Amino acid sequence: MAQNILIDKEFQALIPPLSAEEKQQLEANIVADGCRDPLVVWRLPTFDVKAESGMVETLAYEDAEVTILDDGDGGGYEYRTWETEDDEISEHEWPHILIDGHNRYEICTRLGLPFDTVQKEFDSREDVIVWMVDNQRGRRNLNDFQRTELQLKKKSAIAAKAKANQQGGQGGVLLPQNSAKAIDTRAEIADAAGVSHDTVSKVERIQETAAPELIVALRESKVSINAAADVATLPKAEQVEIVARGTREILQAAKEIRAAKSEEKRNERLEKIIAISTGNAPLGTVAERYPVLYLDPPWRYEHAESVSREIENQYPTMSLDDIKAMPIGDIAFDDCIMFMWATSPKLAEAFEVLQAWGFSYRTCAVWDKQKIGMGYYFRQQHELLLVAVKGSPTTPAPADRPSSVFSYPRGNHSAKPHEVYEIIEAMYPTLPKLEMFCRTPREGWGVWGNQSKAA
Repeated sequence: MAQNILIDKEFQALIPPLSAEEKQQLEANIVADGCRDPLVVWRLPTFDVKAESGMVETLAYEDAEVTILDDGDGGGYEYRTWETEDDEISEHEWPHILIDGHNRYEICTRLGLPFDTVQKEFDSREDVIVWMVDNQRGRRNLNDFQRTELQLKKKSAIAAKAKANQQGGQGGVLLPQNSAKAIDTRAEIADAAGVSHDTVSKVERIQETAAPELIVALRESKVSINAAADVATLPKAEQVEIVARGTREILQAAKEIRAAKSEEKRNERLEKIIAISTGNAPLGTVAERYPVLYLDPPWRYEHAESVSREIENQYPTMSLDDIKAMPIGDIAFDDCIMFMWATSPKLAEAFEVLQAWGFSYRTCAVWDKQKIGMGYYFRQQHELLLVAVKGSPTTPAPADRPSSVFSYPRGNHSAKPHEVYEIIEAMYPTLPKLEMFCRTPREGWGVWGNQSKAA
């Protein structure tokens, strides 16, 4: 059994705590079978120190001191004694630091049970930390937070070692070069911990702002990293209160925080879009380019001659090529959402138009006309309102997302329900909106196209 085993608080903090059940089982195993695996200890090394002859330097360590004394031949200095307030310990009784087996050591010393030790050699504390992190990663079923937390400590240790090596020529203790590979980026930490780059960033923020109680909940897998990252943005006193109320309250608080952040970012984005699209003109003025477009293209149907004439008599139609060739880039904002009407027979052509205009289809709504019409296969009673986007426009707030099916009576030929204006206005209340091929301009909307009175 090694003499003078010391517990280093920094090293001990690297050991993920056992659950009550795990520790109870470990103690039962040791009582029944003894401490079968030796504890691993590190003997504080001796380092040469570049200093003037006769210099004596004292380094504090826990409640004792390591004293550097003249080695007797003028060739340098090295650690010689471990001094405490009560006595002086000789070199052969040099203390050892426990680096593996903390739970077994606590159980054995408490119960007075024997144990063996094995000594490992390391050049510095930083080398010990790197070894302990790698050792823990392979031995315990750690959760994502614990693995990431350990890898971040390993990174800090390697960085500290590199800094010490750089300063070695300035009168300080010279630390031998470390062969361990430095961890330089979050990507490397993420790979070593088996998590995403974003998770590493969240763990770093949690370490900076989380209350100790929230950290404990993370280590005990009572809360996810995502939820903890949200809660950690609150004042620490509020964090403690939320954690004390249990896992359900933590998740609810995280959900509310995320929703508030999302709404804040969405409003900021909307304000920016409005400012740019209107050229910083006051709200309600005509925009230069529009982030919301609404249109019912004047599709040309290849019906019998008499039917075709009936449609042309209602309004002038356009060929598919002419519609596709329209300069939508002149009016569509970089981040733009489009609401386009399409009947079932024209659905394929509608997708051609979207592609030609640089828009990507996202979803659609269905208008139930409440009255059956004509059709070669199905007698049509509905029409589709396609939703497509260019760039990355904002989505409506959750409370402003309507049903995908609405039922309004069919009106005059080709006329669309006026309620659809209200639906779009509710989805995007602040953004400038434009209706293409508009026949009756709506207050607050821009108009453009071959049927618009103010094209």
